[in-house]
Amino acid sequence: MTQRIRVQARRRLVNVLLVPVLAIASGLVVASLFILLTPTPPLEAYGIMFTAGFGCEEIGRCALLTTLERSTPLVLTGLSAVVAFRSGMFSIGQEGQFVVGATLAAWIGYTLPLPPVLHPVFILVLAVIGGGAYGFIPAILKVKLAVNEIISTIILNSLAVLFMTYLVNFPMRADAGSTARSPLIAESAVLPSFLPGSQWGVGWVLAVGAVVGVLFLLWRTVAGYEQRMAGQAPAFARYGGVQSGRAAIRGMIISGGLAGLAGGIEVLGVSHQIVPGFSSGLGFDGVLVAILGLVHPIGVFFVAILFAGIRLGAQLGLQVSAQIPRELGGGILALIILFVSAQNLYVDLIDRVRNRFSRRGTTTDD
Repeated sequence: MTQRIRVQARRRLVNVLLVPVLAIASGLVVASLFILLTPTPPLEAYGIMFTAGFGCEEIGRCALLTTLERSTPLVLTGLSAVVAFRSGMFSIGQEGQFVVGATLAAWIGYTLPLPPVLHPVFILVLAVIGGGAYGFIPAILKVKLAVNEIISTIILNSLAVLFMTYLVNFPMRADAGSTARSPLIAESAVLPSFLPGSQWGVGWVLAVGAVVGVLFLLWRTVAGYEQRMAGQAPAFARYGGVQSGRAAIRGMIISGGLAGLAGGIEVLGVSHQIVPGFSSGLGFDGVLVAILGLVHPIGVFFVAILFAGIRLGAQLGLQVSAQIPRELGGGILALIILFVSAQNLYVDLIDRVRNRFSRRGTTTDD
């Protein structure tokens, strides 16, 4: 019995690793049909794109470091979506929670003077609390009033963005210039980077720590077990005495906190202020990263880097070097997500190949 469980676990692990790889390969193959319409051959275009997104000629000119920096908010918003989905809440409120965390970080960053180390820590804690509180709203609406979380999170996203836009244009406006923006945060609030001239720094370390923390929470704690059971097997959870409502609320608070942390890191480590349109869809991208990462923290980590690298490569490589519109990068990501949604096709294919090799091995033994 134990051997059978191990075999099944090994097969699930192989599927989790292979399905995204096959989906990415399928997306690249289909996208090459569009590249054929341009003067650049597909293999050359992909070489340019991946070199511009993941290459590293020297420390001072390392695209990979820029990709890691841009992957930081994607990792955190992706983890936010993972926690919500695993708790049985199809939340797409990461955008609003991200904006709440960023707005708090920008405001406290220039209004409250604190010592250098304490300042960013205090701000990030408040960003987590703000995002978690914003995630609590759709959770309580769902549990107490049966309000659909998709509708409530969409509305809350819009409210957060509109409120942030109002603040930047009026109370938090830095000057009377043509572009509304908040004042720059104090130097003591800036998250340090690892290299001069680079924005890759402590924020990325915090994102990696969040991956480990969510992995431990969901698969090594009682609370995480309740989260997963409430989301994946609600009937079994009720039979086991798990309160699905409590698990959903807890999951949404943690989810919102992670998205709020992403917003805080983006302000303290990258932009140092907020402007209208600051979020630029990072919250929704996190949902896509979670889906492509098969709703698993490790999958989210690698997919976020892939997302950031493809976008950077499409912007700096395809558009600048090959004269191919950078929108192709978004098209490639869309195709990859489309193929991931057809994961049962790949699972069946993997099982078919596995069974064929098993029969061949049995025949050889005989």
